Amino acid sequence: MTSNLQMEQKVEVKATKFAKRLHQSSRTLFGIAIAGQMLFVYYIVAFYGGIVVTGQYEKVNNQLGHGIVEGDPVGNAMLAIHIFLAAVITFGGPLQFSTALRNRFPVFHRWNGRIYIITAFIISFAGLYMNATRGAHGGFINSMGNFLNASLIMGFSVMAWRTAMQRKFMAHKKWALRAFLMVSGVWFFRIGYGLWLLLTGFSGIGVTSNLTGPFDRFLSFGHSLVPLLILELYFFAKSHPNFQVKKWTSAFLALLCLLLVGGIAVISMIFWLPVLH
Repeated sequence: MTSNLQMEQKVEVKATKFAKRLHQSSRTLFGIAIAGQMLFVYYIVAFYGGIVVTGQYEKVNNQLGHGIVEGDPVGNAMLAIHIFLAAVITFGGPLQFSTALRNRFPVFHRWNGRIYIITAFIISFAGLYMNATRGAHGGFINSMGNFLNASLIMGFSVMAWRTAMQRKFMAHKKWALRAFLMVSGVWFFRIGYGLWLLLTGFSGIGVTSNLTGPFDRFLSFGHSLVPLLILELYFFAKSHPNFQVKKWTSAFLALLCLLLVGGIAVISMIFWLPVLH
């Protein structure tokens, strides 16, 4: 009996240890992602804000495959809305997951959440409009990837809102995290290229200028599905009673932390920071 009890206690200690490690690795990964997104916000505001101030709108087309199109005022307006609100929502989204803000300023949390979801729908509709009228850089496959991303944003946002209204707060947090990742799809798309360049020794194998290469095709859907699968793995490991599951998932998330730092650094140095000078 004593030996069995001691063994159970050891297992419980290990389970607690790896549960804490899983929590810490997930928080670190989330923090790195938020830092990278804030850098993205800085790039959007500095680059596109500078264009508005100087009037050098031709620079937009140097960065975007389907940028400003002459004779398409509605599409250009949708593009402007998409870019501007992308900065707003990328900045406001992480605030929803601050426990301190949620506890001390619940009214702000609720209104920021409502604004976030409404903005997510506006961005999605603007993106779908451009997808339908202009297509996507990369052709039909990329268009379908964009359609999937927008659909998931709206679907997850509805579920986040619904569970909040039902006061099912645990489910609400999960749906809010799913929505947050899908809204961050445009960021993950870029970070995906940064990470791929790093892993391939900057050879860029599978990438083409018109985004029709094998890796381009993969990333068309991967920028939505890969982060979502990682999140679902975290949810699974967090609730699983076997400490080994928590152990290996936390190790995997720790590896992702390193990879994410590398992807952010590469995309920043090659694509974002150079155009700000």
